[in-house]
Amino acid sequence: MKFLISMVPLMVVGGLLYAGLFIRPEPAGSSVLKPIFERGDSFYGIALPSADAFWAAGSGGKIVHSTDQGKSWELQPTPVNDTLQDIEAWDSERAVAAGNDGVVLTTKDGGRSWHEVEVPRSDIANKFVRVRTMPGGVAWVVGAGGMALRSNDFGMTWESTAEQEDISWNDIFFVGRRGWLVGEFGNLRVSADGGDSWQVVDSPVEDSLMAIAFRDSRHGVAVGMSGLVMTTSDGGKQWTVRAPVTAEHLFDVTWNGTRWIAAGGDGVVLTAGTSATEWKPARSSQQTRRWYTEVTHQKDGYYLAGATLAWVENGALKILSH
Repeated sequence: MKFLISMVPLMVVGGLLYAGLFIRPEPAGSSVLKPIFERGDSFYGIALPSADAFWAAGSGGKIVHSTDQGKSWELQPTPVNDTLQDIEAWDSERAVAAGNDGVVLTTKDGGRSWHEVEVPRSDIANKFVRVRTMPGGVAWVVGAGGMALRSNDFGMTWESTAEQEDISWNDIFFVGRRGWLVGEFGNLRVSADGGDSWQVVDSPVEDSLMAIAFRDSRHGVAVGMSGLVMTTSDGGKQWTVRAPVTAEHLFDVTWNGTRWIAAGGDGVVLTAGTSATEWKPARSSQQTRRWYTEVTHQKDGYYLAGATLAWVENGALKILSH
């Protein structure tokens, strides 16, 4: 009996060793899929290559894609974890995204694969905040350190078109070969040769300008911090500051063919008519207190990106990022 008792520990150890070496555990239940939208996600940029297709990019290098106007989504893998500040597309297959640490990603297969591309680096700071695409494979990214980079081959290679300086360019916009840059401390630049050279424009403000858009080569709107709205009717040579409607920061502005739409902090959305002289809060502003960094129009409504993704039509706001 004593012998049997003394053998018990050895039998237990042997059994455990056998189980560990020769017995494979069977999975219990189904595997847990990573949710497309997670608590704390922010989406800073959106791209609408067609009437139904939709890309959004944001925190943690996340890119989500929809082919049915945001009714359903897929999470597309990316090779980075850096926050993506913006995304734009030429069509449903080719797009470019950019963000923190000077990251630039491209796809040519609808986002089934995203690849990081090499770009010029700044000695001051590396953070891209805005992407713009143009016909013929042209794209621009702008950001900290005075960086303004251009690509002529759908984002595969990039060249710097501006000198490094200790300011951030927050947006760039082109109508034909005429272009405009806006940035920190009211800085304004204009180009007449497709961005080959840039000229300083006298600015009536010292507050940072966050976004700019034109409805033609002469009439444009720039928005910025503390509800700043400026307009021009001479192609950006002179700017007029409009009476503020809100004290919230405005981060983006767009022209949808019939009216101007601006969006910013605390869920603020402002609209104005063709002249952009009188602005008023949109009805959707009262439906959410979340901040928005980008507004992009589509058909009879517009999309918002920021603390959430949303669609607004006839004043009704619908949250898409559930």
